[in-house]
Amino acid sequence: MKYALTFLLCLFGLFSSAQHFKLNQLESLIGQSVSSVTDSLVLHNWEVRPELSGKQGNQLYQTFSYGNHALEKSKALSWFRIQADNEVTNQLYYQLNEPEAYQLILDEIKLSGAEKKDIQEIEAKQISTYYISTDYIFQTIVGNDSYTIMVMPNKQP
Repeated sequence: MKYALTFLLCLFGLFSSAQHFKLNQLESLIGQSVSSVTDSLVLHNWEVRPELSGKQGNQLYQTFSYGNHALEKSKALSWFRIQADNEVTNQLYYQLNEPEAYQLILDEIKLSGAEKKDIQEIEAKQISTYYISTDYIFQTIVGNDSYTIMVMPNKQP
């Protein structure tokens, strides 16, 4: 019971800033159950988007949106997608529309000691860059006023 309460308090702290995450907050979601992540996001005004979610066998992905732009009501302020095997989150994508919030996370990735890979991809007017640390693999995708951070565990043999 003590550990469950501690875990819930940590999740509350994790999502207290609603849509803006820090790198360690994103990393902490890896390995958590899909239901825990979903409950916490929904509690902090993220909306589950079933039309952009799916499940096939033991794998699933679930998409969330946060808020709406003042001028474009159909456009969300932020997007979040978790991917999981056997109901355990193993990859996430966090899309922001603000370069400042994106830059803060990118700076954290660089400060964490993650090594930037020379491989960069340009596809559909988006630049994709990879960073590798001991524990995580990060991908940044930038283009058309959209900024995405992908986080997944670095499973080294």
